[in-house]
Amino acid sequence: MHLPNKQSDELMNLAINLRELIDPLLAQLPPSGADISIAPSQDLLKDQSAADLFLIREGQVEYRLDGKVITYFEEGDLLGLPGPMNLPAGQYSCELPVTLVPYRQADLLAHVNNESGLQKHWSHYLLCTIAFYQHALAQELRAEFQPSAGFLYFRSGETIIQQGARADRVFTLLEGKADAVCDGVKVGEVNAGEIFGALAVFTRQPRMASVVATNDCTVLAVRKDEFIDLIDHQPQICLGLIEEMAAKINQLNNQLLNQHGKSE
Repeated sequence: MHLPNKQSDELMNLAINLRELIDPLLAQLPPSGADISIAPSQDLLKDQSAADLFLIREGQVEYRLDGKVITYFEEGDLLGLPGPMNLPAGQYSCELPVTLVPYRQADLLAHVNNESGLQKHWSHYLLCTIAFYQHALAQELRAEFQPSAGFLYFRSGETIIQQGARADRVFTLLEGKADAVCDGVKVGEVNAGEIFGALAVFTRQPRMASVVATNDCTVLAVRKDEFIDLIDHQPQICLGLIEEMAAKINQLNNQLLNQHGKSE
């Protein structure tokens, strides 16, 4: 994926991450049919099922909105928005023939739901997809399509999440490393590729711990209402997150108990 105009290094890295996330998602999943060869078209998915996603095997595809090219898709990219993504409906077109590999969304979701590791990949893929599209729209379209997700940057020692603050966003650490700190006590770590800050969104409670960058970090932030909407429409991606959050809660409780025991 790339934009028609110059794009930031962060957005280029996000596009690379998306393609890398696709490989494990589809590795053990058979296509739903034979490869589809499509001649140059202004709406190349018009005759295809809305229940399908398509991996580009050969060629380049343009994503258009109101006739304007927003982004380009290349070999290895996945076409079709999985589930309701709260994005404007656009058209996929191609100036040269393309070859697509079809996959049923329902088969992909069932496949992902069977393995917690894939659930994490899937949730990461959906959040990064939202971010990429919205940044593309923000760069190419009028102001009403400004993104509600965005990239944030933190230097070592800076606070990404403040304990006790209102939980209004969910975060993905794209680059760097951070510590989770509760009442001055380190209770965990956040590594590149991890989603964090989701627990308070689920519980609608203030942040129970701070997250502090331990080196320079690049963070993707997604608004609370968009994350909840994503979960409403794709509930199976919750399983891996819930397991991960439960483990972190147990870790937090144990560390707080140990700290309390030492103070007595």
